[in-house]
Amino acid sequence: ANKDCSLRHRQLRSSTILLLSAASTLVTTASAFSVIKTDAPRSMEQLVLGTVALPNVRGGASKLLDDAVERGFCRFDLARSYGGGQSERLFGKWLEGSGVDRKTLKLVTKGGMGQDKYGSPDRPMCTRESLRSEITSSLEALRTDYVDLYMLHRDDLRIPAEDFVDWMNELKRDGLIKRWGVSNWSLRRIHHACAYAETTGQDPLTATSPQLSLAVPGNEVWPSTHSVSCPSKLGEIDWYREHNIEVMGWEALAKGFMAVPSLWRQHEVHFSTFHGPEAEAGSDTWRLQRIQRAYCTPSNYKRREIAARLAKESGLTLAQVSLLYCLSKGDHVSVLVGADQTSHLDEMSEIRNYALDEESIECLTAASTDPAFVSRVATELGGWTMDKDEIEFSQLSPEEDELFSPTFNSTVLA
Repeated sequence: ANKDCSLRHRQLRSSTILLLSAASTLVTTASAFSVIKTDAPRSMEQLVLGTVALPNVRGGASKLLDDAVERGFCRFDLARSYGGGQSERLFGKWLEGSGVDRKTLKLVTKGGMGQDKYGSPDRPMCTRESLRSEITSSLEALRTDYVDLYMLHRDDLRIPAEDFVDWMNELKRDGLIKRWGVSNWSLRRIHHACAYAETTGQDPLTATSPQLSLAVPGNEVWPSTHSVSCPSKLGEIDWYREHNIEVMGWEALAKGFMAVPSLWRQHEVHFSTFHGPEAEAGSDTWRLQRIQRAYCTPSNYKRREIAARLAKESGLTLAQVSLLYCLSKGDHVSVLVGADQTSHLDEMSEIRNYALDEESIECLTAASTDPAFVSRVATELGGWTMDKDEIEFSQLSPEEDELFSPTFNSTVLA
């Protein structure tokens, strides 16, 4: 009886796989590989303007911020570590003299790293006192009494998640922050923090900021960071939606790789980037190494090629298509976008009225326009589930792997 049951179970699952494959093919046939107009514009709150480059804006930060508000931008991402606090100071100076009603803006800033710039795991440990000192300094620089969202810039596994929950809730009770979140935390740690907050009757985190872009990093972009760009992370992104946690993706344009079609063409990337010694941490060479090692992969070049073609056919730019791909992950997803000139603001705000059709999303995900391969990747992804108790991903069965013939490279999912 057990053998018969097992056989029927395998047959049912095989049938399900075939149905998924057929459904994927039908979607591909019905789609048009295009950008479509939406019935209603998306919220501008999904486009969060980054400020890391404020100190270097030609023409001055105040003019750019004026132009941003004029175009509907209302959320701004800052951090205590940006420019050693200079971004916060420039923003605060603008806010005080702009005449803009503070209540119409939603300010996001980050802390908890002290003087560390790159997320070193050996940095001095954050404490209740140092965290409060950082948010106090941020508020003084921003010339405001509170921030709408305060995020821990990095996780620190040396510190219990419970401590962070307690400390952030203290800041919230004191009126310094409206809500809190984390940046570069794993799903397991976030789940742990949320469970503790629920058990103790405290406010849970409501936002997480991982790396999210069309370009899937081939390795960790910066020390102690977390990415959800890989298609296999869709279940994690959905978990956040189910728990009312915003996903605020950073480096949505992969440091320009998914904005400028000619940036770092394959033949231009130096051999030493992938095969040379690690440069001195913090140097320009080290930064370029880490960016190119993460983003300049064969699959990402193919994704960029497909996105550039889609942009050309749709009358949009590569950057716009890349951002639309990130936003296709869900209404709870927002993107951090940087700008150093007004034309960039126009370019970003225009995507409010557009979305990618299903075929475009599937082709970009698979890094291919081959219908058979795109269908197989879609089926593969449909077979991934998440154990919500253990917070880990697993494939349903070996059948999904067998859908790939030896001629196809299934490593694109990784």
